[in-house]
Amino acid sequence: MASRSAKCMLYEEHYKAEHVLAAFHHEDTDYVVDSQLILTELCGFFSSGDVKGDTLIYYGGCHALGYLFPACGFFKEIILAAFLETSLQAARKWIDKEPGAFNWSLAAKIVCELEGNGEIGIQKEESLRGKIIKIIKCEANEDHPVVPKLPTQVDCLLSTFFLEHFCTAMDGCRKALKDMSSLLNIGGHLVLVVLLGCTFVMHGTVKLPLLRLDLECVKAALIDAGFVIKKCKNNKRANQNKYSVVDYDSVLCLVACKEKNVQ
Repeated sequence: MASRSAKCMLYEEHYKAEHVLAAFHHEDTDYVVDSQLILTELCGFFSSGDVKGDTLIYYGGCHALGYLFPACGFFKEIILAAFLETSLQAARKWIDKEPGAFNWSLAAKIVCELEGNGEIGIQKEESLRGKIIKIIKCEANEDHPVVPKLPTQVDCLLSTFFLEHFCTAMDGCRKALKDMSSLLNIGGHLVLVVLLGCTFVMHGTVKLPLLRLDLECVKAALIDAGFVIKKCKNNKRANQNKYSVVDYDSVLCLVACKEKNVQ
């Protein structure tokens, strides 16, 4: 097996899921507007009826379970895959309703209101818990992140804030997207959320590196990985005055359909 990515090891040492959830997903943070905007975009993607199927895999950072609420009504089962044990622990705590688990009720409520189908937040949370069938620990090597091995290809892959966190260079990003493509059926969908223009994120006093990506390089990498981009929204960050914690310029949300297999 290839050696562990130095970047991944740095994240294993300093990245704490509970810190990320409190800093970026709590209703009182400076970033809650962007989080709610992402939920709105995801609801639009899934409620269109084009992105659906039997199995969805959530890849890269499964502690941010709120981003699964827009998807859970359109798939029979969900697989979580993450690189960091802290992410896996946070997911398990919420699934098992353990004390101290992050409260995703606001995200569930927002999604229910956006969908307008009469479902309430508690029902949405229980629906999501019931559809998560497996949690997988992934690996990352010096070349690029390694996708989990699955017995069959799936219908959809949702990835949030993964490429910029775990890829160290654009070449690794291209390889990671090709690996993601390999998980999907022909005609399956990749739903991708990426921070553009970022270089770092602070965890306490530690500055962790992020891969700076731009819109055109992400689009080109997706096409190279066998995808056709169906919908793409690049939203400027809501709070332009707070760059001390993370320095992204915008949040890219897109849907791409796998058109062909690539090597």
